[in-house]
Amino acid sequence: MAAKDLLAKCLYWRGLPLLVLGLALGLTLLYWLHERELDRQHLQFSFDVSQREASLRIEQSMAAYTHLLQGVQGFVQAAPQQATPRALQRYVDALPLGADFAGVQGVMRLEWLSHEQRGRAGLALRPEGQRSHYAAVTQIEPLVASNKGSLGLDLAADPRALRALELARDSGRIALSTRIDLAQLGLPSAPGFLMALPLYDGELVPASVQARREGLRGWVALPVRVHELMSGLYGELPAGLALSLHDGQGEDDADLLYRAGKASEALLAGQEYLLNGGQTWTLTVQAGREFAALKGATGANTVLATGAGFALLLAVLAWLLSTARDRAQTLAERMTGALRESEQRWAFALEGAGDGVWDWQLRGSMLSTSARWKSIMGMKPGQGEPNMSQMLACTHADDMPRLHSEIQRCLDGSATQLVSEYRVADGAGGWRWVLARGTVIERDGKGLPLRMIGTLSDISVRRESEERVRFMALHDPLTELANRAHFDERLHFALANARRYNESIGLILLDLDRFKPVNDQHGHAVGDQLLQAVARRIRNSVRETDTVGRIGGDEFVVLLTGPVTRDSAQVVADKIFNQVAAPLELGGLRVEITCSLGLALYPDDGIDELSLTKAADDAMYRNKRTGREAMSDARTGQDPSATRPGDLPGR
Repeated sequence: MAAKDLLAKCLYWRGLPLLVLGLALGLTLLYWLHERELDRQHLQFSFDVSQREASLRIEQSMAAYTHLLQGVQGFVQAAPQQATPRALQRYVDALPLGADFAGVQGVMRLEWLSHEQRGRAGLALRPEGQRSHYAAVTQIEPLVASNKGSLGLDLAADPRALRALELARDSGRIALSTRIDLAQLGLPSAPGFLMALPLYDGELVPASVQARREGLRGWVALPVRVHELMSGLYGELPAGLALSLHDGQGEDDADLLYRAGKASEALLAGQEYLLNGGQTWTLTVQAGREFAALKGATGANTVLATGAGFALLLAVLAWLLSTARDRAQTLAERMTGALRESEQRWAFALEGAGDGVWDWQLRGSMLSTSARWKSIMGMKPGQGEPNMSQMLACTHADDMPRLHSEIQRCLDGSATQLVSEYRVADGAGGWRWVLARGTVIERDGKGLPLRMIGTLSDISVRRESEERVRFMALHDPLTELANRAHFDERLHFALANARRYNESIGLILLDLDRFKPVNDQHGHAVGDQLLQAVARRIRNSVRETDTVGRIGGDEFVVLLTGPVTRDSAQVVADKIFNQVAAPLELGGLRVEITCSLGLALYPDDGIDELSLTKAADDAMYRNKRTGREAMSDARTGQDPSATRPGDLPGR
């Protein structure tokens, strides 16, 4: 009998600690998996932001290159006889080129040569029927001092550059070459590409490919060194982040354009395809452990080490409990105190991080929430616990269907976690953006949910920052009007809509008269205030459906959406002129300024962006020459030949 009791005690002493150890390690493992998922999500979010930022920087730089090349094209096509190499050099020297144009090695003007000029050009580019055309570089106007001078080059030996020229010729748009060695263009050897835009006879792009080939005069092109382009965008990459850029849809070393950074052990990798000028680039970003440590995504390892130690401690405590009742009772009391303290620390950590905690009992539809949760929801201190219906009543009506759907998916089991961003009433008449995370932790025998817990975070600041970033990407930072890229997009959409519904739209170009003397005399601060005041007056002179943009220092543009008549557009133009001409008080300084305007209507004065803009620009400069008095005489019939359709009041 004594031997059996001894055996039972031995099994009890050994089995209980092992059981406790196994349970504690199991709980630790579950919590570690949860923390690892949170770390992974945080790291994935930081990685996605870095990758998207990289692609956006490249796209913005390529957009700047495109605007530069379009400006050179406009300069050459506006007056082809006057666009001599010296004139082109002066034009390029006058451009405000800064860090946005890092990588541009020069501005090249290329021209088609006839069959008789083959000796100057070299090899044939491509036969066209019975004729052969040849391409040759007639002038290079570099942007950097190390490349000053004029070089005569023959591009016929580089098929990749020629394919870019052919693509630009046949499409009438910007075209990029595949990866080339810039030594082919007489520049220092480095990976790069050629960016080309065609020049045609006349100011409009011919409608068909055959017409474009027959009307081609040449190209304007930019040779770009990719390493300088990417270095100008990034400088030094964050630790643990590696970035590479390949030509085409692959990662062959032969197609490598740029590589920077180093990830010792790639935890995350992503690819994004960038389409520029008919060419596809593959942007590859990798993140290593250094990047994870930089972003603070290493909490799971700490949890695992802490949990394993805590499990071992519990096992020791269980062994001590099994050997001595008194000691076990004392240790149990200490352990209970430690658990309560640990729970308080976790609650404090969550509250300190700004997150509220909620516990939803589905059968009673009641919520148990923390003080921080009530604060985020705009509830008063000491207010009782709400039910789920009361909580949903505080949700913005536009977000309610989506929130209902996401909660239901989590309850049904089709989604393991609830992650939802929505707006709630802040208790002061406004709305606050929140992020709710949750998961079902208890179900009945039929799989129906019984309990759900989660956290609530206030993300209003982050959402406002994201909205501000989106706004600044499309608007001028000084006047908050549409920038050139955003205005071009709105104009393109308005023209497409007008063609579809056979409506008319109006385009007004405006620049301030004698703005530079005001800016020079009173300083840039007054000049900025003047531009902001003029922007407000222009915006107040048009409808909410119209678009006002700033496209230069003192140059503004207004898009009047249809239906628009010449008379109604004239009324708007007169209103703008009178508003701008009204005296201004800027910090105790009285300023008076006028403006020159030009109006063009679709389809009367132009059928596309280029022709419509040119018509408005011509009208504005005619007004600068004739003045407002000539326009007034033309309207009263004293001198009808003094103006043309589209002319508006000038200076």
